[in-house]
Amino acid sequence: MSHQSEEESGKKRLRQTSLEDCFSSVIKRQRRLQEAEESILDDIETSEMNVKPSEVFSEKQRMMREQMAAAAERRRESQSPYSTPPHDEPPSPESDPNIDAKLNESCPTTSHNQPKPKGSDGLNVDKPSTSTTGNKLKDTANSSSSYRKSTGNGSRNFESVFSYLEDSDNDDIGGSSSYPSNRTRSGAKDSIPSPASVRDSPKKPSPRKVNLSPVSKNTLQKKPKIVDSKDEEDSIEDEKDDGNISPTLEYNSSMPLFTDSEPQSSQDVDVSTNKDAERIVWRGVNISEMNRAPDCRTPLPQLKPNNEHTVLFRPYIRTGTPPRPYPDGYRDTWDTNHVRMPCSLENLYPVDGKNGEKTVQSRWELIEQTLLCPITNSLELEEAILTYNARYCTKWNFSGLHHFFTEAVDLNETQHFFSYLLPKIVKLALMLPKICTQAIPLLRQQQTHTITLTQLQLASLLANAFFCTFPRRNAQQKKSEYSRFPDINFNRLFEGSQRKSLGVNQRKAEKLRCIINYFRRIDLQVPAGTVSFTRKALDTMPRWEKSSNTLTKVHGNVTGMIEDEGEGMLQMDFANMYIGGGALGNGLVQEEIRFMICPELIVSRLFTEVLDPNECLVIKGVERFNDYTGYANTFQWTGDFQDNIPRDSWGRKETEIVALDALVFRNFSDQFKPQLLRRELNKAFCGFYENGTPVANLTAIATGNWGCGAFGGDARLKGLLQMMAAAECHRDVAYFTFGDAKLCFELCKMNEFLVSQGVTVGDLWLVLQRYREEVLSKTKRNFANLYTFIYQVYNDFESSTDNEEDEEEEKEAGKGVDGEDAASASPDYRIDTP
Repeated sequence: MSHQSEEESGKKRLRQTSLEDCFSSVIKRQRRLQEAEESILDDIETSEMNVKPSEVFSEKQRMMREQMAAAAERRRESQSPYSTPPHDEPPSPESDPNIDAKLNESCPTTSHNQPKPKGSDGLNVDKPSTSTTGNKLKDTANSSSSYRKSTGNGSRNFESVFSYLEDSDNDDIGGSSSYPSNRTRSGAKDSIPSPASVRDSPKKPSPRKVNLSPVSKNTLQKKPKIVDSKDEEDSIEDEKDDGNISPTLEYNSSMPLFTDSEPQSSQDVDVSTNKDAERIVWRGVNISEMNRAPDCRTPLPQLKPNNEHTVLFRPYIRTGTPPRPYPDGYRDTWDTNHVRMPCSLENLYPVDGKNGEKTVQSRWELIEQTLLCPITNSLELEEAILTYNARYCTKWNFSGLHHFFTEAVDLNETQHFFSYLLPKIVKLALMLPKICTQAIPLLRQQQTHTITLTQLQLASLLANAFFCTFPRRNAQQKKSEYSRFPDINFNRLFEGSQRKSLGVNQRKAEKLRCIINYFRRIDLQVPAGTVSFTRKALDTMPRWEKSSNTLTKVHGNVTGMIEDEGEGMLQMDFANMYIGGGALGNGLVQEEIRFMICPELIVSRLFTEVLDPNECLVIKGVERFNDYTGYANTFQWTGDFQDNIPRDSWGRKETEIVALDALVFRNFSDQFKPQLLRRELNKAFCGFYENGTPVANLTAIATGNWGCGAFGGDARLKGLLQMMAAAECHRDVAYFTFGDAKLCFELCKMNEFLVSQGVTVGDLWLVLQRYREEVLSKTKRNFANLYTFIYQVYNDFESSTDNEEDEEEEKEAGKGVDGEDAASASPDYRIDTP
């Protein structure tokens, strides 16, 4: 009999342990609290307390103790779901002294000393846990520390740029993601997650797959880390101190917004946000509902050059074969409306004659003679470049280039580059007069024009930029011929710090890896596509206060990237007014990163004059060659990238990028001035507008925190402005917040609210004006959040209209105020509320 009772009690404990394993951590905490309450109740009932409550507890604590006891008694009598079932009632601490040990056994998530189970491969496997946040953070810190130790300057864990030239078939590793892998481009719509499975998922995205060498498969790169804009500003200050700053303004255009310590920001504590805002992955409309190319596009007409479209090849596109250049032989043009080509007959260079006299020589011949000589190290490469740039011998420094090949890469990689890849780049550069057989027109201000080149032509132009062969592009005086154009020669990329103690410039080292991998890919397979560059200038802009368009659909994304999840959309480049910004300098934020992973974009700096307020640059067809992780100081090249996006009938990748430069703000309230609001709206409208394209054929816009970070813009305002411009162009918006879940929640919630209220673009313009006049213009005020103000405006209007309806009903019933029209008591919608 005793044996049977022991067996039943054992089963009871086993059943209790199984139930405990299934309960959530919340229920466990409630049970422990209940046990404490029961213990207090027993103490009160049996009067076993040896110390009077007044001697230990205050009056308030005594009352709380009695309330807890009463609550425990009520739950016991009512058999509350939160109380322990009678047949599984755990023993009290008095009856079982080993209760603590049993509780630990029944709660495996709280144990940290138990041996980990082994998987099929014999490795220790961690059990999933929901109560070890501190340990996870500690493990993350440890892994980050070990990763930094394993990626020193002498070697890299991931696959080398150079050593795998002949072996490019490397296996991808990494977990699956909710979105298509950004290692290889494929149809995005096939992998779009369902709203139920992803929208409110608190899980972090899987690690980004990286094309790694066998050595580096043990360490996966983390998602890009957004750093404070101060890091970018400090690096720019370092360049200024070294005397290496470029005339091109290196604005940081995609850093996070004002921090919580910012005295004036549209983000304020009084905004009511959902508790799930910190866990969401996306919000708003499912991204699968938005238009993408090529699905929403109509067939293109036959490619033909005209007065507004320059085509530098014969317009006959064949799959896998680069188009033939046009004309067949080189046609020289040397004037102020075209790029001064290195191979031009007019490109002359002064040299010393045999008798010490100065003579002129064809600079292209000098370039050919110099580059065809063997170059075996970085010092000889420096000497070769300075041979035809002699006036800059004392101005240019190549310490960054030397540090890269002596410290950032090992000896084998250096030898491979100079013995194999560099001669290939030389050959590509010297083939310029055969590949690009006419001078490229300059994209001047206020001129809408398109230039279409082959990818092979772009590669040859980039090779010449690498060897710094473009004439008249090195002068930095304000009155020089190309002072209003970005720099194109790579001399600034080769520069290092004047302070030798700094060693390798990691930013430029990572950029060089991207550039070298690009040339490696060009050597492995000659690209057969084309790319179009369109400068667009609009003379007529909308009257924003009169617009009657309502906001379009918005998809907010926390973890996605514009270049990945925005595939097939019009992708924003948070640009500098000098296109490319600090791509060839020290800049490494959104625009510069895009130029490094798609190096063909760098060629736009060759012919694009500084952008005016009513202009933008649209690039269609660039291919992505590099993968990366990080942002600014944490940016790293992580391997090759195979871009499988389809091409259109003109041979262009279905990747369309629009470069829009935002204003720089040093004061929060300045960005609400009417003329500056109008400028930003007009700039966004210029980039989003497509004349003559039916609404059904317009792609959605993939954008984010445009003009924020070091530019000083507020993301919540910039988000509204981009929604307004997109609504005026009848395009949907996919907004990527780069890890800011709260911003994603607030933007989408605001969009849903404004759509539900039927608010038009004109109404929203007037609300912004009211916010400046009623809130920002007051010197003594309690600062009001922009979104809070908008909610208040329309909530007040609803309240006033509700009162109006009540008064009308009372008047009809004979209870209204004599001689007063009830409608006159409510504010007019178009006057008092936008």
